[in-house]
Amino acid sequence: MNKPLKLTTDVKKQHTVPRFLLDKFGFGKQGKKRKLHTFDKQNERKFQQSVFDATTRNTFYNIEEHPDKASLEPILCICETQAAPIIKKIIEEKSIGWLSEDERFKVATFVAVQRSRSYGELQRIEHAINAISRKLTAIGATQQQIEEELGADGSSERKNLFLKMILDQRETVQHLMAKSWILYETVAKDPFFISDNPITLHNDIDMGLYGNSGIALKGIQIHLPLSSTLTLALTCPSIAESAIDGQRKVETLMATAPHLLQQLKRPLDLIKQGKAYSNGGTVMQTADNVRFLNSLQVSFSEQYIFCERDHFDLVEEMIEDNAQYKAGPRMQVN
Repeated sequence: MNKPLKLTTDVKKQHTVPRFLLDKFGFGKQGKKRKLHTFDKQNERKFQQSVFDATTRNTFYNIEEHPDKASLEPILCICETQAAPIIKKIIEEKSIGWLSEDERFKVATFVAVQRSRSYGELQRIEHAINAISRKLTAIGATQQQIEEELGADGSSERKNLFLKMILDQRETVQHLMAKSWILYETVAKDPFFISDNPITLHNDIDMGLYGNSGIALKGIQIHLPLSSTLTLALTCPSIAESAIDGQRKVETLMATAPHLLQQLKRPLDLIKQGKAYSNGGTVMQTADNVRFLNSLQVSFSEQYIFCERDHFDLVEEMIEDNAQYKAGPRMQVN
């Protein structure tokens, strides 16, 4: 008979990005001495820190004002424990072709929970509620009425709302399971970033005022860096269909009209991308693609970007071009 899960913890220093994931972007010795090159966007400074210290916040997942001092930390540990060996094997084999449905579910759950559990997500919730509060004030609501409904700025009510939302990931997991999964690879000298908010979203389809970053929308691309040289992408199935169709067309031209291949841009890359969707192997990224994926880490991060190398020119360029990148993304309330 299974013992009931103990929803309390003595762990004060709680990681918002798991250590096992950050380890894959570190350098030097293993364990508590393993280091990360870190860029602090808010203060525009670079430094080294241990993986053990990165992304930690004291009692961050403890439920505010709970009589039994309950915490989400034990639940998050279960999610990490289930996903960690699967992600380790993905990195070792450079493949996702072997994943079973259950293993995909565990990784999808990890991605969904990681997206919702970051400090940046709490800040976005606070920002959205404050924006709504200002709208309500403008139409005559009193501060007392607003706090009764939405809680005060930085209150335990808002923190506990954030914690509750971390647990409510069933629909998100279903959407992630329905995506087409692919592994992107880079060379060690041009590594991927990871950040304090590592799940990034991108969509090439312009949907105007309605926005295009919903996880269920056509064209969406969701990314999680797994190591300095591998990123897992969960993409709209339409992207995979297009890639596989492109592969077939190139292969047909190679067999029937090879002289026409010169009209295509990087035809061999079309074959590689289509095959990667089909067989679960990696597709090597160009320097421009690596830069783009790293730029998403910069824009989605709340404060910190991490890398195996002191390789932060891109971060400095982005902040110099637009100071809004010094914080994470914020919801616009019209």
